[in-house]
Amino acid sequence: MHKLCALRRRIMSCRPILIVVDAPRNLQITPRQSSYQAGDRIQCSAEGNPEPTYQWTDLVSGTVIQEAVLVISYDMVNKSHSIQCTASNQYNSISSTLQFTVEGISISIIFTTTVKVM
Repeated sequence: MHKLCALRRRIMSCRPILIVVDAPRNLQITPRQSSYQAGDRIQCSAEGNPEPTYQWTDLVSGTVIQEAVLVISYDMVNKSHSIQCTASNQYNSISSTLQFTVEGISISIIFTTTVKVM
């Protein structure tokens, strides 16, 4: 039980207070898609008190990113991924896994040759 105490006119008075603590819950990954492109941003969010911290873990490579937002990088292009978002605070953690591919960039190069006949 926590108490809030105050000293007024040399008299100490205390009263019980309620402190609400919550383990992370209602984890959401947005946008949740099966395919992304380089530069896309994926947000992991959850409710909790104290505010959760976030971690993305690539379940294949083991790479860990300590952020709420995962930015799809160019080195992820043309690959399939299984990445887990974890929201944690001192009371517990909650996770969700996202499986997706990252689409490549199509570039067409057309070469033309001009032959001049004399």
